[in-house]
Amino acid sequence: MAPSGDSAEFVLPKRLTGGLPNRGPRLAEDIWDLRCVLPRTWRTWRLDFTQIVDSVTRRAAKEYIASRLSRGSLGLGPLKATTAATELRTFIVVMDDLQAVGAPRLPDVDHTHLDAALKRWKSSPHTAVRNVTFLKHLSAHGPFLSEDRLGVLPWNGRSAYGVVGLQRVKGENTTPRIPEEVLAPLLRAAIFYVETASGDILATQKEIAALEAARNGRRLVQGQARERVLSFITERREAGRGIPAVPLGTAHTVPGAVVVDGVPQAPNHRLVSLLAGVAKTSHVLALVVEAGKEIGYEEGGLKTPMSPWPGSGGPWRPRFSPFTLANELSFLRTACWIVIAYLSGMRDMEVRELGRDCALTKRGADGRTRYKLRGRVYKGKGRELSGEEAEWVVLDVVHQAVAVLREINNDPGHLFGYHGGGHNGYVLLSNMPRRIRAFRDHLNELFSTPEGLYVPTITAAPPPGADPITDDAVPNDTAVEAAVAESTALPWAFDTRQFRRTLAWHIAHQPFGVVAGARQYKHAAITMFEGYAGTSASGFADEVAAEEAVAKLDYVEDLYHDWNDGGASAGGAARRIEAEFDRIRSELGDLPGVVASPSRLRTLLHHLTKTLHLGVLNDCFYQSETAVCRKRAKPLGRPVPMLDMCMNCPNSRRSAVHLPRLERAHDMARAELGEAAGLPQFQQLAIAEHLATLTRLIAEIDHEDT
Repeated sequence: MAPSGDSAEFVLPKRLTGGLPNRGPRLAEDIWDLRCVLPRTWRTWRLDFTQIVDSVTRRAAKEYIASRLSRGSLGLGPLKATTAATELRTFIVVMDDLQAVGAPRLPDVDHTHLDAALKRWKSSPHTAVRNVTFLKHLSAHGPFLSEDRLGVLPWNGRSAYGVVGLQRVKGENTTPRIPEEVLAPLLRAAIFYVETASGDILATQKEIAALEAARNGRRLVQGQARERVLSFITERREAGRGIPAVPLGTAHTVPGAVVVDGVPQAPNHRLVSLLAGVAKTSHVLALVVEAGKEIGYEEGGLKTPMSPWPGSGGPWRPRFSPFTLANELSFLRTACWIVIAYLSGMRDMEVRELGRDCALTKRGADGRTRYKLRGRVYKGKGRELSGEEAEWVVLDVVHQAVAVLREINNDPGHLFGYHGGGHNGYVLLSNMPRRIRAFRDHLNELFSTPEGLYVPTITAAPPPGADPITDDAVPNDTAVEAAVAESTALPWAFDTRQFRRTLAWHIAHQPFGVVAGARQYKHAAITMFEGYAGTSASGFADEVAAEEAVAKLDYVEDLYHDWNDGGASAGGAARRIEAEFDRIRSELGDLPGVVASPSRLRTLLHHLTKTLHLGVLNDCFYQSETAVCRKRAKPLGRPVPMLDMCMNCPNSRRSAVHLPRLERAHDMARAELGEAAGLPQFQQLAIAEHLATLTRLIAEIDHEDT
């Protein structure tokens, strides 16, 4: 039976509302507002039960959601308030489908109806799993529903995946990675906004504030306003500047305004009034219009100069007007989000929930300063709605982004919160995918060149089943090929999850998890992202580990292809690994230089990643019983394998990928030997032996020099 008394009046359990000013919505209400217990960034806080017309079904939906919020089922804990709105949507969808197959109420549902509904859902297997799971939860909470409940056990004893016939496999992360050619210019511009453009924006804010303060403190008598406007026009004429034009984005408010080279030929009266120091210019409108015809109009109009854009050397944009300043403030907030999100690995919710005091520094044991962010992690099994405190190690530019946000935002509780003006109160930055796309488009307007867009479009893959363009169909017709490529080039569809996925992939695919700042982040030094590998409780380390596993498999697949194409290898493990490659090729039915089944090849190669340890001068396929380093590792207190002892180890393997590194090490050793005249004899001998070893290792791979 449903609970009764005072405890039944409120939807949320006391464990969630303890210490809050109210208990939240009541069961009798048709619209539930859950903002009292949800993070501020959460958008789906409203549950509207008026969507359910039947009063009995509506009551069942309320009781079901309330019961799930209070107690667990199917071996899981209570429903999180963050997913309550999603659960209501599922309730409505499933009830509509059950009614469509002949069961108007829950007690009317039998196994025939369940099977008929399942047949409708199977076109989307994952949706079917969700709906079957929902029905199992609904059945489990039947004792807590007062009027309407299921009278059958849905697919009793079978899992939702088993019912649908879907194998539950944890595969590679399917969130798309942002292509390098898209991410690099986007990140470069975002950092420019944080480090440089922010200074121009803040200086312009101060200029406007000073102009407004001066105007408000001035009391003009009759005729002085006209004199000030005439003086302003004279100053503009002498400085070679035009009259501030109405912003292009508001040109539609000026009937008949002509646009020349992107500049509307109409005065911005508000800005002219501000710059002239008068309340309004409507009574001298003709003077301003005539001056515009004489000396022309200019975009913006304020005095603060703009910093140079590194790509061109010229100003990164025209000078501001109050209207364009407001737009750039919005873009600056987006740029700060991009810098913080991508260079920390934080989720969107974790970024936007940061407090104003989130930045901290600590000095490491090596004396270097560690830049950190302190925030909260909300996602994860068993985690409270209030989240769990966590820290992220970041680059110093992330702290610069935090400092910029502290300057431009004024919400006392949230770094990304600011006053929305009027009766809006403090608002929080939201709808990040739309904002990032708008920022991308704005960058293309500012920084594109005749050679192409600043942030390029991406050529989409042809749809499945499309006929490829062949030489027979269009012989040597490069114009057609170019037209097809252009027609399929689309702007990248940004999503907040892509930044975290891309960073995890990037770290995993760099040797030893090192990110070269000079190449990617315009930093002079190489920064080790040790914070991404375990100091954060956000689960990012697990995502990096998953990407590293994929990267290892990619690497082993490259080794196989190199061997299958006739590439040479050497080292103690070379014969063992080549024998394994040969066995796999025989099982696949491959021919030398040909791979019959790429997906099956990865499955057969996967076991080799378990023992593979990537090195600079060789790879280690570790086997403890033959490892040279194993005897020394224990006395030294170091983990195995010790990759600096692999040159003559039975577990090592070298191939073409190591050849450039071996040659570089060889050149360095030869240079050291040339400068070793003053060294003791035994040191010279050690360098000479090392050089001879490198010469031999290179010869084993590079047969042409043997």
